Amino acid sequence: MAGNVSAQQVYDYVKNQIIKKQLFPGTQIIEEDLAFAMQTSRATVRKALTRLHYEGLADMIPNRGAYVAKPTPADMKNVYALRRILEVEALRTALPNINQTHIQKLENSIATQQELTKHFSVEEYIRVNAEFHWIIIEAAQNEYLNKFLLELFNKSAIFLTFYDSSSDNSDSIHTHEQLLAAIKAKDLDAAIKALEADIVCAVDCISLQ
Repeated sequence: MAGNVSAQQVYDYVKNQIIKKQLFPGTQIIEEDLAFAMQTSRATVRKALTRLHYEGLADMIPNRGAYVAKPTPADMKNVYALRRILEVEALRTALPNINQTHIQKLENSIATQQELTKHFSVEEYIRVNAEFHWIIIEAAQNEYLNKFLLELFNKSAIFLTFYDSSSDNSDSIHTHEQLLAAIKAKDLDAAIKALEADIVCAVDCISLQ
């Protein structure tokens, strides 16, 4: 059975445990225990933990092991500052590439976000919010933006999961609607303004104190 469990499955399992608040920031992820729980090898677990570290969800401490990433206020400030820079660049690059298929996906995402207001959950919000942004990021067609923004979004997921004070997603819907309207109009300045407002909205709802 051990040979049938992939590093991808271990990665998905640990990531879901974090998002579902089964593993908390600063918790040690013990290789041997995880290998036993998933009936796989420690080598497979190690591959998954390396990816989790690479994508910003785990901290690897020499001679101590892997831990769920535990952000500081400085981490949050730096992550969102860099997200702003990279997402604005992705938006700038994506705008000429965005077609009706992208528009339809963005509209469908907003409809899903609006439905979420009826049964809000942070876990679902993290997923649909990231999907909305990722439609734009992928339209930029830049693998390096994808790579670095994935790590930043994973860090953001930890902030939102454990430290977000929002009771619903109405504020983000508003900024997403503004962003979509600007994209439809091919108005880069208005789109950047809406994107930056969306990021500020996210930061304002997080407290690491």
